[in-house]
Amino acid sequence: MAYKSYLNREKLTLGLRNNNPGNLVRTSIDWEGKIPHSLSKDKRFEQFYELRYGIRALMRDIITDITKGNNTIAGLIEEFSPAIENNTANYIRFVSNSLGVLPTAVFELTEESLVAICKVIIRMENNADVTTYITDDDYQDALEILGKPLKKKQIP
Repeated sequence: MAYKSYLNREKLTLGLRNNNPGNLVRTSIDWEGKIPHSLSKDKRFEQFYELRYGIRALMRDIITDITKGNNTIAGLIEEFSPAIENNTANYIRFVSNSLGVLPTAVFELTEESLVAICKVIIRMENNADVTTYITDDDYQDALEILGKPLKKKQIP
């Protein structure tokens, strides 16, 4: 099966053309599917071979932040997008309003909540509606290689 890749496609947002829609900055983390820095065309942000790996990395980053105790929108975004890089207050407001929750509300980490927050972060990071390029199947592909089992939302 062939998976999506937008690698180095001009005219797309930076996050898409890096297959890194969360715009994770370059680090020494050995993300699955990461293009080695020596081969990467972007000197600031990670690049991934396929879109699913970039979404997976975002998911893993969010899970790590939540595990550290950042289990509110405000706490998560303050960790993910510090004020030295972005207007964190606007970012928190955007995510909170998009999800329909208070910035200080504690949320339960499930597959559904993880995908929902990823979708909003990706929309914010790319300054665009990226649903033309990233579908629910892409999030499912990332969940399948996540490597961390998450609860599924219970249907009453």
